[in-house]
Amino acid sequence: MSGERLKKIWPLLVSVGSASVMILAFFIPSIQDQWDRHQARQVIKQYEKLGNEFFEDEQFDMAEEAYAKAFELSEQKLLDLEVKRLSAKVNRIGSDPTWGTRAPEGLKDIDFQFLLHFQNGEEKAKNRVSTLNCYGVFLASEGRNEEAEKIFKDAIKLDSTDVLAFVNIGNLYFNDDNTDEAKKFYLRAILLEPENSRAHYNLGLLYFERHDLDEAKKEFSKALEFDPNDAEAKAELDSLDRRLPNRR
Repeated sequence: MSGERLKKIWPLLVSVGSASVMILAFFIPSIQDQWDRHQARQVIKQYEKLGNEFFEDEQFDMAEEAYAKAFELSEQKLLDLEVKRLSAKVNRIGSDPTWGTRAPEGLKDIDFQFLLHFQNGEEKAKNRVSTLNCYGVFLASEGRNEEAEKIFKDAIKLDSTDVLAFVNIGNLYFNDDNTDEAKKFYLRAILLEPENSRAHYNLGLLYFERHDLDEAKKEFSKALEFDPNDAEAKAELDSLDRRLPNRR
């Protein structure tokens, strides 16, 4: 190639080179952004997966934290993560309700209302029943028994086989010293699920309250049989064994 031709081509090569640099300068940050977003999505998925595992294990405090982190990393754009976080939050009160005590700190009516808003539809009925049970326990913890009873009955309307709702209504009546009604609901729960240890345990407490110690002992024994790790049932049974030494 002659020097003259090289002089003519060189400006073109320079301009092509400059254009390539500009194109690369445009795309490299874009590629980096895409990679960063990909990495962020992977982290979000891992936190969500962790939350799912904690939820399955009924470690609702940990599940709520994991979902909250995932929602934060999504820049609060993934609403389904917030719904999962709220579900974990409200289930903190329903995992093993202790009647008459205050709800977990930070739990409010609006949490339940917001969650129920997203749980309409037949495909979400099971989740809605679970939330209603938790909501009823929350209302009962605030002394709002009439509202709690309605919520539990709403849960039964959605699922007439939901044992927990019957146990919860039984607890509501028992806590209100209406042992006759409480007994009916405990027995209905046991009819639906004969091996439900919580229903047997609560029925045992009811019999104990009525000073029917033999029946109380039977129910505590069944509760322990169906849940060998039930420390409360074991303690009640041991206490009755000491009081009824000749009826082992």
